Amino acid sequence: MSATNRQSRLDTLKIREAEGTLTEKERTELDAIFAELDAEEAVALKPAIEKHQAFINSLLDEEAELEATIAQLQVIVTTQKQLVEDARAYLMQLRTKRAILADKYHALTGEKLTVER
Repeated sequence: MSATNRQSRLDTLKIREAEGTLTEKERTELDAIFAELDAEEAVALKPAIEKHQAFINSLLDEEAELEATIAQLQVIVTTQKQLVEDARAYLMQLRTKRAILADKYHALTGEKLTVER
């Protein structure tokens, strides 16, 4: 059946269905036409669906890569924060040692220990 004839027959069957005068044989024919149309539509849409799925897969791959990068960056940030904390603690130790040396110097010489810059 040509596409034009099929469309004409489909229109006729849909009208009869709406009127409530569709026979069982016509119901079977209507269902068959709808099945043909569904199959044709599936074939026609297959390339677009495959392209869309490939795009989705590429986005999922990119998301996984970004999540891995984020995890690595979080490790770097955490390590950097720890490095800053360690540096501050070390600076406090150096300041404490310098204060002790300054006190010893003052006790020995009576002078204030100065820093040359």
